[in-house]
Amino acid sequence: MIVERSDVNKEELPLPEVIDKHPYRVIGTRPLRPEDFDKVTGRTKFAADFSLPDMLYGAVLRSPHAHARIHSIDVSGAESLPGVMAVVTSADLPVAAYHLDEEEPGSYFQTCNVLAKEKTLYYGHALAAVAANSLELAARALALIKVDYEVLPPVL
Repeated sequence: MIVERSDVNKEELPLPEVIDKHPYRVIGTRPLRPEDFDKVTGRTKFAADFSLPDMLYGAVLRSPHAHARIHSIDVSGAESLPGVMAVVTSADLPVAAYHLDEEEPGSYFQTCNVLAKEKTLYYGHALAAVAANSLELAARALALIKVDYEVLPPVL
C-alpha cells in the first residue's frame, strides 16, 4: 500500500542531477563481440581441437602430497613404452643462471622449481612431463613413473 504525504510539495523537491550515462566510448558500454556466436554454438576451434601429422601430446605427473621429500624418480618404465618420445624430470633441466626478480627473496628458488627437485612444495607440484604419440599413451606412461616420497608435515 502506497501512502502519499500531503504535507510535501512535490514541486519544491530538488531534481536529481542528470549524469551522462556514457561519457566514454568503451567504459560502461556493451561492445559487440562477433566471436561470441561461434563460441556458444560450438563452431570456434580451440588449440585442443586441432590435430596435425606427427603431433605429440603432453602430460604432467603431479605430486599427491602437499609437502614431501623426493628420494627418487624412476622413469625407466615410461621411457621403455613404445610411442613415448620424451620423459623429462628436474634432473634434465639446466640450473638457472638468473632468477625472476632480483629484488624478490626466494625467486631463485622458484625459478629452479619448475619441476620439483628435492621436495614437493604444494599439492599438485609438477614432478615429470611426458611427450607421446597419443594422449592415452602419455597417461599410461605417467602411471609407469615411480616416485619414492618421504611425506613431511605440511607447512602452514
